Amino acid sequence: MGEKNMFKKKVKRYVALDLNEYILRAIVMTGNDIAQSAVYEYPLEKGIFDGDILEDEMALYETLKTLIHEWGIKRYDVRFFVPDSTVMMKTFEHPTDVTSAKLKGYVEMELGQTIHLPFSQPLIDVYDFKPNDGEAVLFAAPSEEINKLAGLLDDLHLEPVTADVRALATIRFLDKTIDLEENKSYLITEWSISGVSISIYTGGNVEFLRYQSIDTFKEKWESRSEKDEISFVYDGEIEEYRTQLIDQIAEIERILNFYRFSLYKGEKAVDEIITMGDSPEMDYIASEMSANFVTPVTYIDDSQVQKYHPNLKSKHIPLIGLIYREA
Repeated sequence: MGEKNMFKKKVKRYVALDLNEYILRAIVMTGNDIAQSAVYEYPLEKGIFDGDILEDEMALYETLKTLIHEWGIKRYDVRFFVPDSTVMMKTFEHPTDVTSAKLKGYVEMELGQTIHLPFSQPLIDVYDFKPNDGEAVLFAAPSEEINKLAGLLDDLHLEPVTADVRALATIRFLDKTIDLEENKSYLITEWSISGVSISIYTGGNVEFLRYQSIDTFKEKWESRSEKDEISFVYDGEIEEYRTQLIDQIAEIERILNFYRFSLYKGEKAVDEIITMGDSPEMDYIASEMSANFVTPVTYIDDSQVQKYHPNLKSKHIPLIGLIYREA
């Protein structure tokens, strides 16, 4: 997403970076083999992010400055994610003589004319899943939030080269590993402590994209470090939090019904639900989803990821998808 994706150089050394309200994760690539990568995570102080929006740039700057030195990644390229809560998806029609390569230019020309977005100066990506069918999908986000992080990375002598949509990175991982079937519709959910990303994917086409924040007491989540890994524990009655999760699962059921009855008038339904994430409550979430839905639920846990990347876990799925993206 954004102008810097235009670079065609072959990236050899780069950092895939994932930031949320609680934790910073990074996979450092010094070649093309993920097995040779270095994997890091670091708990973030409360208040640096509010949800997935960067609030305290100075605190993040100081944190990254220390980590860049420790990890030895000065002047590396960086791939990172657009804040989930800012991403908007829109299907648009275009003349069939506009090729896939020219679609981004077409959208930029049509913004404010035939294509309207709720914010000015957006950063955009265009995906043409079926070339020459006269339809494509636009992903857009306000440039302000992306430029905030890109500018900060730049100040730290890093080179921001790619800002990707997390849900697309997750789909990219699934598509290249577990072989999603062309004729099936999948609802994909990825859970963090403070939100869930939901997408519906059918035959190479993203049909639905939404991010829902989870209302939780931030101060009750405590980080623990063990063997270079960070885990989070809820300092309170976990049922408080689980009530919020049940609300989100009920919302997913509404989305399933909307897809089947409103979009497809009962003629098409989601065939399979795929769930994953770095939420400490993933086992609970997966079991509740399986118990509540008639639609089959597949939980992508660590063992599923380690069939392909023995040094990584399910919490790294978006980052792996970011690495799979063509530079």
